[in-house]
Amino acid sequence: MNPLFAIGIYWHLPILLITFSLVYSATRHDRWDRILAESVGWMVRIASFLGMIGVGLYVLSSYPAYWPYLTGAGGAIFLVYWWLTSRKQDTPPAA
Repeated sequence: MNPLFAIGIYWHLPILLITFSLVYSATRHDRWDRILAESVGWMVRIASFLGMIGVGLYVLSSYPAYWPYLTGAGGAIFLVYWWLTSRKQDTPPAA
């Protein structure tokens, strides 16, 4: 099978990102400058989210022997993040 054909299903992804972000931004704003500014932000957020998922899946599929270590590292990062965010909520607001 041609490798170019294998990635052919992803050719519509940029069009979907642009369309989704423009429609979502247009439901929140009326002015074109704000619509375009927020749609660019949404495109960056969505593309980085999908990119992180793709990199994670690539790493996990390329190095299957390291699953326990990567899972432990991910769990440790999540616990540190959870601990830091829970500490912020416990502090009283500044007067």
